[in-house]
Amino acid sequence: MPPIQSPQSALELSELKTIATTEITPRDLQARVFDQVAAKLQFNLDNLTPTPLEIDLLKTEKKRELFYLILRQFEGLLDELRFSQMTVAQLPAKQTMIWQDLWASVTTDFFGRYYQTMDAQEEIVPTLLQDRAVVEAEILDKIPQKSDLLNYLLFQSPLAIDNRINAAGTQIAIDRACELLENLTIELANATIQPLLNYFSNSDEIKFSFFDRRLLSTREIARFRNDLSWRYRINRYFAEPQAIFESKYRLFVFTTYGIQCITIYAARPQELAKLSGIPLAVTFALETRDALAPRLQSAATILGSAVVYLLTEIIGRGIGLIGRGIIKGIGNIWQETNRHRQE
Repeated sequence: MPPIQSPQSALELSELKTIATTEITPRDLQARVFDQVAAKLQFNLDNLTPTPLEIDLLKTEKKRELFYLILRQFEGLLDELRFSQMTVAQLPAKQTMIWQDLWASVTTDFFGRYYQTMDAQEEIVPTLLQDRAVVEAEILDKIPQKSDLLNYLLFQSPLAIDNRINAAGTQIAIDRACELLENLTIELANATIQPLLNYFSNSDEIKFSFFDRRLLSTREIARFRNDLSWRYRINRYFAEPQAIFESKYRLFVFTTYGIQCITIYAARPQELAKLSGIPLAVTFALETRDALAPRLQSAATILGSAVVYLLTEIIGRGIGLIGRGIIKGIGNIWQETNRHRQE
């Protein structure tokens, strides 16, 4: 396989280190990544992060069922793209449609195309699909490096990891692809449940079929929705601008203990240039803090040293002299008293 060249604008050519890819077909590579992720679904699926996720609403078995469904649907989508002979050049223009179709197919299959609630006699799927634009803006568009994952699985494109190019068949590239796929699976699951929470959270039939028993009451559901709403506000105005400024992405991944969060390095200059309003002000505040904090810390250290010197060397010595004077005076008085008694 010829060495893979990276544009100089993306990475300095002197820093590139292309690793030879082992002989492996795209389908074999795909199977290896998907099998590795699917194996983790046998373990605990509780959310161990401080961030509330839509999938926290689900029973454990429903959560696991949804994750498996997303992996199957994504594999089927990849097969369809190969069958249509999609090229690298054509893929960027199709990205939005691809992720929307994947979300719609997962939503349809998970809830059932013709499933309707008995209490309201309302079909679920057509109602849920009405939130396509909201789901796309809030979740799908913000999934990190999903286009890189798609290119990796379809065309064995290399992955840039920590400013180095890694060929598709290397273990480090496979591990990163697994992390990206795990995050994609979790976020797609969140995107599937978000409309359900918006439209059918008060349906007893839906609650007893899908929701965790701890979140059945109206009060708990309202609290859960408020937590999610607050999370999106914090993320939009503070967490995401900070991540962009710090050149990193946050990924949700599966572990043997449950769902955890990791961060990966990724330069994000274009996103940084597009920030405005409060998000831009957050980056200015971070930059100001970074500029002032060392100076303030140094000034505080100097001031602290001066205070210590003042207390120990000047005031301390003065107090010591006064104390010795008092003791000496008391001693003189004691001697005078003893002398008078002896007389």
